[in-house]
Amino acid sequence: MKPVIDDLDRRILEYLQIDARMHSSEIARRLGTLSARAVRNRLDRLINEGYISITAMACPEALGYGIRADIAIDVEPGKIQSVAQRLVELEEVYYVAITTGASDISTSVVVKTMDELQDFMGQKVPAIPGVRNTVTNVITKMFKIGCSWPFPKELP
Repeated sequence: MKPVIDDLDRRILEYLQIDARMHSSEIARRLGTLSARAVRNRLDRLINEGYISITAMACPEALGYGIRADIAIDVEPGKIQSVAQRLVELEEVYYVAITTGASDISTSVVVKTMDELQDFMGQKVPAIPGVRNTVTNVITKMFKIGCSWPFPKELP
């Protein structure tokens, strides 16, 4: 079934991407065409039908976690799911995806120091049954991060 997203839904999402704490009454005021109740109803529908999620994200650097790294992981056949699940359970990991191409799993981590990254890569990851090989890329500068993907103009 094709998602039912209209221009008002798109504008509501744009306002929330500017400020996820924006009240329905403020969104309604900015839209000028809906009541706060109508905005809340639309938000409820968008959330309940899985079209948007409203989340909060900690800022690692502000908390002293200044090292981010992306890790490509090669896994033994038949163990991709179990390795991915073990990675999800590790505190340092904030992203895990099964991929195609040169590696089986892509993951991203955040740690305080390079020593912590070395311990993570030298002890925690190799201890996961099924991990064959890893390639680690330390992120030296972030240009974009977040959940700011808009509704596409053309929906399936």
